[in-house]
Formats: sequence, structure tokens, C-alpha cells
Amino acid sequence: MAAEDTTRRTPSAKVVDIDQLATAVAAARAVGQRVVHCHGVFDLLHIGHLRYLAGARALGDLLVVTLTPDVWVNKGPLRPAFGEQLRAEALAALECVDLVAVNRWPTAVETVQAIRPDIYAKGGEYRDKRTPEIIAEEAAVTALGAQMAYVDDLRSSSSHLLNRHFSPFDDETQEYLLRLSENHATPSLLAWLERAADLRLLVVGETMIDEHVFVQATGRSPRAAVATMRLLTSERWLGAAAALANHLAAFCAKVSLVSLVGAEDAEERWALKHLQPGIKAHFLRKAGAPTPLTRRYRETYFGTPVFEVCRVDEEPLTASDEGWLLDRLDHLLPQHDAVIVADYGHSLLTAAAIGRIARQARHLSLHVQAQGTNVGYLSTAHYPRADYVCLTEQDLRLDCHSPYGELRTLLPLVAGRLRASVAMVTRGKHGCLAHSGESFNEAPAVATQVVDRTGASEAFVALSALAAAQGAPLEVVAFLGNVAAAEVVSSAYGPQPLQKLRLTRSIESLLR
Repeated sequence: MAAEDTTRRTPSAKVVDIDQLATAVAAARAVGQRVVHCHGVFDLLHIGHLRYLAGARALGDLLVVTLTPDVWVNKGPLRPAFGEQLRAEALAALECVDLVAVNRWPTAVETVQAIRPDIYAKGGEYRDKRTPEIIAEEAAVTALGAQMAYVDDLRSSSSHLLNRHFSPFDDETQEYLLRLSENHATPSLLAWLERAADLRLLVVGETMIDEHVFVQATGRSPRAAVATMRLLTSERWLGAAAALANHLAAFCAKVSLVSLVGAEDAEERWALKHLQPGIKAHFLRKAGAPTPLTRRYRETYFGTPVFEVCRVDEEPLTASDEGWLLDRLDHLLPQHDAVIVADYGHSLLTAAAIGRIARQARHLSLHVQAQGTNVGYLSTAHYPRADYVCLTEQDLRLDCHSPYGELRTLLPLVAGRLRASVAMVTRGKHGCLAHSGESFNEAPAVATQVVDRTGASEAFVALSALAAAQGAPLEVVAFLGNVAAAEVVSSAYGPQPLQKLRLTRSIESLLR
């Protein structure tokens, strides 16, 4: 049986699914043709891609190309610039490409196993760039008895071209990223994440559950002046201190969590199940209290919140519960290099507990965030010291009793009171302002699309505190916090725990 002639295919006919691609490859190999397989994002086709694909085609008789699907592209904000179907059509229009398919998986490992090419070809730059994906793909190729090939030719980068000529950012943000890349080479920035693996971190604070209930407006009740909503579905995530610990688990070998949950209720069991593996959790189960929960109702048509309800218990701890907490702190504080306190005002952080932490923590990061149930009661004034403090703009203004004061005046006031060497105020879409000594660093936000702001604070605090604990420069602390927040708010799957590889790729993409 002769292999199907693909040379006369129209571009649209060249785009097939993975199963069809596997069948075509098998047919070509059955008649002795050598099949070459290339895989990548191919977000913006450029001369480097053309040389690479032409060189790969010269290695065999049939060139098949698979694409990373949109959902698995981790090249930073607003990437891919072109959707998977458009990227597939562009590749199919090239004469040297015989067949194109959109992948089903994050990497080409499963694809190589499914289509079984004779040669798997990558650009020459990957010969020395030993990413986890390349290592896994090479192993899959070797296991099949196929050949791994590297095509050396003109090198370029879609990310570099898109960032320089089609940037999603305004001029001010683009200039900021250019200055940052000039002052801090990407490897030196990423080194702060690599060195974090040696840090032993302790997170102290309440665990909360964030729940979104999706509803559809149907009209007005005929019996009362209220809007009626149809209940559709719901999603939930770990929030507050537990979310902070989940983010840190991707970067640190040892993360411990001291937190408060309800006493043996279903929510407490759900929270335990959704902690990242490796986190050593110490939970105070408060008798007669529920695990704190914030339930936000969202109308699906516009995607906007309708209202939210909070379920919390703010009764003071009993003497026995506080005794347990103090014993845990006395045991754990000497074992950790840095402590992050996430205080949401739900009774865990007693005056005695705050005193223990302030006296014994080697490096203390503080995040105090007012909730709807405790506005005006929660303040950094309860803390005698912190090495790094991070507040939202609203919380900073509440802390200083100043709705209109200049942030560059208010931030040093809080830093001075806490004797903090680094202080940070986050400003949502306006980025953040960092302060240390006599210096300020204003860093714009790097999120180009915001699906949901839930969990942004915890992500920002996790990465910025990680950098601050290592003594990173002020602009590095601010930048890493902004990148972490951007990762969380742009996710269509809710505030998932940060992933080290994905965050690394975002940093690399932003600074190209």
C-alpha cells in the first residue's frame, strides 16, 4: 500500500487530529518513508522557525508538526498571541510541512509515543537548554528506538519578537521591564527561586475556604422586591494561610503550616485533602467553630459578583487551645529560617502568640488583611516587629487612618513602627510600591488579563516574602510578587497553587 500523497493537500487538509496523524505516520513508515516530527508553540512564525522546519524536513521524507494547545502554553501574560487553530493554519501553509495536529498534552512525550516517528527534531538551542520537557521527550524517543536530532540554523524567539514589537503592555510597563532586564539578568532573577529550595518556611494564620457559587438571573420574585437567581454550579479553593503554604510548596523543600480550622467538620476534611503534598500541617481544631468560609455568588452572564456571605467564628481561643498553639510555636519556630504570618483576624493570632513569633522568628514577614467582618479591628499595631510587611492599599489606609494620604508618606510610617527593613503596598491593576530605608520602587502590574482577583494577595505575599527572606533587592521583591499575582488572576481555573516551571517561563518571557 502506497503512502498517501500529502504534497497536493491544501493547507486546511493538512490539519488533522492526533489519531489521524498517527495513522498517516504508520502508513508512511509501512512503505519505507522516514517520518520527522517537530513540536512546539510556534506562536509567531519567523525566519528561525522556517529554517528549523526546512532543516527538519531535509532529514526525512515526511514532516509532521504538533502544536502545544492554548491551555498548556506557559509563555507568560497573553500568550499565546494566536490561538491553536490559527497557529495550525499558519504551519499548514508552509510547503515543507506535510501534516499538522494540535497536541492533547502539555508536552510531546505522549505524542511521540502515539505517532512513533523515526526522527524527533528540535532547534539547535535545545541541545544545551536542558529543560524538563526536553529531557522527558528525549527519553521517550530513545525508548522507541527513534533518533533525536537538533537542527542548527538561525536562532530567534517568538517571545522576544512579540515583546519588542507586539507588546500587550503600555509604554511605561514596557520601559520598566526593559530596565529590569538590563539591571537583573534573567538567570540572576531565577536564582532567587532556585535558592529558595534551601529555605525552611513556617506559615502561621487562619485557613479559609473560598467558594464561588454561579447563578443565573431569572427575574424578580412576584412575592417580594428581590431578584431571583437560578443556582447553576459552584467551585471552591483553599484560601488565606493554607493557600499561601500551597504556593510556597512549589519552591521550598520544607514548608510547615500552623493554622486554625473547624473541629472535625466536612470543610476541615476538605481543606486537609487540598493541601499540597509535603506540607507539614499543624491544625488547631477550634471546638464548636466552623472552618472559615467566604461564599461569593457570581452572575454568569456578566461574570460579576452579586453578593457574598462569610461564615466565621471570632470568639477568643480557650486557655487550652492557646496553650496548644504556644507549645506548637515554641517547638517549630527554632526549626525554621523564616516565618510568614497571614493574619485575617479570625482569633488564631492571640497577643501571646504574636509575642512568641516576634521574639523567636529569625525573619518575619507579615501580611494583615481586613475582612468584611473585622474592618477597623485588625491592624499591624498588634505586632511589635516585622522584617517585611505587605499590605493592600486599602489595609494600609485603614492602618494609618488616612483615606487620602500619600502612599510614600504612609508606607514608611508602618515600616518604622514595625522596624521593617522592607515594606510593600499592593495596588491591584496599578502594581505595587516597595519601600526600604530611603528608597522606593514602583512596579507596574504585569497581568494583562484578569479572570478573577481571588487569591492574588496570597500569591503576591508568597513570592515577595520568599525573596525578602533572602535579602533580594527591592525591585526583585516587587517584580516576583507581581508575576505571582499575574499568574493567579489570569487563570481560568481559579487560584491554583503556583507552579515553579510555569512561573519561571513567565519570567523568561516577560524579560526577553
